[in-house]
Amino acid sequence: MRRALDDDDDLGGARRRRDGARARAGARTSAAKADGDGCAARGASAAAREENGGAAAPGEGEGAGGAMRVAREWVGGDGAKARARGVGSGGAARRAARGLNIATTTAVGMYVYWILMGTVAWISHLGERAPWLRFALPAEGYPGNAPSSAGALGFVARNVPLSLIFVVPHSVFLPSRLRKIFGKHGRLMYNFVSAATLHFFLLNFTPLKTPVVMTIPFNTNFHNALSIGCLAYASYAFLSSPATLGLLGVSSALELRDSKYSNPAAGMDAITWMGVTTWRLGGASAFVLFTGLSIIPRELTLGDCITRCVAAVYLRQRSRSFREWVEKIEGVHLLTWILRGTLLSFACHGALQGGGNVRTVGWILFGAASLAGILRLAESESPNAKKKPISRAASFDVAEAAPAALDDVARVNRPERWHAWNPHARMT
Repeated sequence: MRRALDDDDDLGGARRRRDGARARAGARTSAAKADGDGCAARGASAAAREENGGAAAPGEGEGAGGAMRVAREWVGGDGAKARARGVGSGGAARRAARGLNIATTTAVGMYVYWILMGTVAWISHLGERAPWLRFALPAEGYPGNAPSSAGALGFVARNVPLSLIFVVPHSVFLPSRLRKIFGKHGRLMYNFVSAATLHFFLLNFTPLKTPVVMTIPFNTNFHNALSIGCLAYASYAFLSSPATLGLLGVSSALELRDSKYSNPAAGMDAITWMGVTTWRLGGASAFVLFTGLSIIPRELTLGDCITRCVAAVYLRQRSRSFREWVEKIEGVHLLTWILRGTLLSFACHGALQGGGNVRTVGWILFGAASLAGILRLAESESPNAKKKPISRAASFDVAEAAPAALDDVARVNRPERWHAWNPHARMT
């Protein structure tokens, strides 16, 4: 019995010794691993001290916990850098999109402006009278295609379908409708389509060169200088007004929030606004010279009269702003007609003195009187017409969108009136 107990004690001691040996071996392995981590951490700390100029690195002297903290900081720094790169790439994309929007909007706005001013030059045949300007004007600045050989009926038959290419989009695809498709670029797209179709019309228009209704009775060089000077003056007045950006749709496309860049009034058209800005910059005299004399060609043909009559009736019927504008400047508007009638009378007198046919002169005067009556009738508001309310989005009231009346202009100080560097300070 005693021997059996001794054998059991020996077996238990052997097991305990074996387990102790295993524990000591595991401890030595853990210590070696810890020493290795410590050496690695000390090596990293030494490298960090060298990079920091001898300063202690973060987490140094804290053992394995410090090493883990350093590792977490490095991982966190990489994540922040990655997020910064993502934000930076998104910001670069937004900046590129904004730059493209600015470039495209500016190009379209300048194209529309070029077509507007070029159309005025085309109406007055400025490219024909001043050939050195042809390269800078749309359709070379005058009706230069082969004239119609079928008379007035052939002239109408060729140009009426062509005019519908401009009239239909201009009357149907209004800014309010295009805004539903193109958003903030709706008005800009409307102006672009109108300018492109008008450009196409000018390029393909078929003129009617005979008969000549009137020849301007004053010096050619003076007439050319008057036309070029008035066009340049009106172009500056139109472009220098901040509200022009709203009319062209540039301010909405670029999201310019200042009210001075808003559309001048609901329903305002470019032709009327050109007259408004010319009035505000130079007063009644500049307006009369620009609209009454400078845009008349050197030789006014029957084709020119038909084209002007159709365009004038269309403008008066489609633009309420123009009718309101004419009502405000009734006296000056009549003065322009008196000046045109005087020019026509001098031209007819010169034709009679040169052996012209009396019957022809009589028909010319009758046609001029009929044209004046038609346009006068088109300018009047229908008594049953209901005025549409002005949109609150317009920054100017109707009284401010249209120019001052004569009495209001008279109250403006003369130095303020001729400030070319601040042309639109005068309000009504």
